Amino acid sequence: MGYMRKFLDKLAHSSIRGDKLIGIVLGPTVLLIVIHLPLDMTPDQQNLLGLVAMTLVFWVLRVFPIALTPVITLGLAVILNVASDREAFSAFSSPTLFLLIGSFILTHAMTRHGLGRRISLMVLSLPTVASSTYRIVIAFGALAALMSTVLDNGAVAAILLPIAISLSRTFSDDIEAQSGVSDDTHPLAFTVALMLMTAYGSTVGALLTPLGDASNLVGWAHMRRYNDIDVTIGLWVAVAAPIVIVLFGALCAIVLALNRPEVGSIRGARATVAAHRAKLGRMTRAEKNTAVVFVMAVVLWLLPSLAGLIYGSGSAAHTLVTERLPPSVVAILAAAALFLLPVGWQKGFTLKWDDARNTNWEPILLVGATLALGSLMGSTGLAQEVGGRLAAYAENFSAIGVYAFAAALATAFSELTTNLVSVTVLVPIIPAVAEAAGGDSLQATWTATFAAIYGFMLPISTSANAIVYGSGQIPFWKMVKTGLFVDVSGVILVAVGVHIMLRVLGIAG
Repeated sequence: MGYMRKFLDKLAHSSIRGDKLIGIVLGPTVLLIVIHLPLDMTPDQQNLLGLVAMTLVFWVLRVFPIALTPVITLGLAVILNVASDREAFSAFSSPTLFLLIGSFILTHAMTRHGLGRRISLMVLSLPTVASSTYRIVIAFGALAALMSTVLDNGAVAAILLPIAISLSRTFSDDIEAQSGVSDDTHPLAFTVALMLMTAYGSTVGALLTPLGDASNLVGWAHMRRYNDIDVTIGLWVAVAAPIVIVLFGALCAIVLALNRPEVGSIRGARATVAAHRAKLGRMTRAEKNTAVVFVMAVVLWLLPSLAGLIYGSGSAAHTLVTERLPPSVVAILAAAALFLLPVGWQKGFTLKWDDARNTNWEPILLVGATLALGSLMGSTGLAQEVGGRLAAYAENFSAIGVYAFAAALATAFSELTTNLVSVTVLVPIIPAVAEAAGGDSLQATWTATFAAIYGFMLPISTSANAIVYGSGQIPFWKMVKTGLFVDVSGVILVAVGVHIMLRVLGIAG
């Protein structure tokens, strides 16, 4: 007893956290328990399930740095014979990582040379926007949502992140002075709300058309192949638009309620914006170069959508542009251009390699490792196994229960794997479950497809989350807490919204 008292006394006066010590013991214990449970799974599936459970324990109790945790899990996956080292780490060649790398470099250039600040001040010059912190956050989220209807959500986040950072810096001193809040160790709640709306708005808007996300296309193709109704783009938009609008309203309410800005209105905001704009002066050569690259990237990111609208989705022109200029390639080309465009004989080029070295590489590690975990869940059959068992469990539900379950399951899968894996696993299963419960297979497919795009809790849930989290302006647990509430509201709104809209449009009885 005396030894325990001494231990607790030393722990209380040390820099070692008690929850970390608990996690060091609890994580491996959970792994061993899951591995030895009498589950009807293959050894590699059960070992991987145990590793995923251990990873969640380590994340919650912060045993290792967040980005390092899934990397350690991948190493253990090799040791436990879940996969070879080549298979385990193959996701580090994912195009998503190169989209992040190119986006981070472009963001750095916009921030360093002041282009993001100039654009943000232009936005703030719009009537009534700058005077309210709430209107700034909502307007920025609406802009992200609108852009993501035609652009990849990661590309939208990459475009808007430097502008959001500049917006935050423009008003941070005024907000701190007006509110009396000054804490250099934590970002302002206004900043957190603005960053979260940048990420979440980029994801919400992607639901509006089937072209907004790859998972939309998979679900859309399944609907068109296995249902008598011709699900056109117009019909998709008609079903999705009311849901997107209502969900965006819920998103604004949740983000601002959980991350309430320190002040509601900023005194002298218009005068402050005018003064900042006057100080900017004329655009520098480096700023002009960055602007050219930024516009080029936006145009190339838009090109596949434009080709689809003009020549038709699946046409030769649309296919060519989509295959040759995916978002990741555009991001890398844009980043490369910044190292080639000169500023002057003395100053050299727009960016130097030192600028790239200063980029935050933590999100790259985090996203790469978690993508690899998601890939292993697919290749070992664990995702299909878990999805099939949960779907079988849902056979006892009513039709409404199946729809709600499909939405919840799709969202949960998207958090831990990717929305593409979620749709790929669930869309073939859920319709049959719905029919067995007396429901409609098309409604079940639509519900699962819509819900799969929503993953707001973790930095790895969407590329938009990863890019914005990489700014260092969002504490991990702020994203988890806010994202959980948004996920729950999304599940409810998608399940109810699809149910109502299909009946309003006369598609389901």
